[in-house]
Amino acid sequence: MKDIKSVERVPWPDTDIEDNFLFNCSAAAGTFTFHFKWMSGRWSSWVTLPDGKIREAAVYPNVINWSGHSDFGLVFLTDLKEVSRDSLMMTEMQLVTWV
Repeated sequence: MKDIKSVERVPWPDTDIEDNFLFNCSAAAGTFTFHFKWMSGRWSSWVTLPDGKIREAAVYPNVINWSGHSDFGLVFLTDLKEVSRDSLMMTEMQLVTWV
């Protein structure tokens, strides 16, 4: 397991849930753009990093995305067993910066 430099909570936008939405979030490393889409009975997501690279992130409870990368990780913390269409914003999204 990598050493964690920081963990930042990514606040959900103040909006009603839609099947396709995106929002920006400022973090210590810069601005991230989060895009979520409800497809085939599950959430799919893509994140544009501050350097312009785009990464897909699985929306599964408590799974750390991008653990194979040396810069960031993304996790959806929740007590839920699965993230349904209406429970996405009941998770706490956290951006992890690796050392």
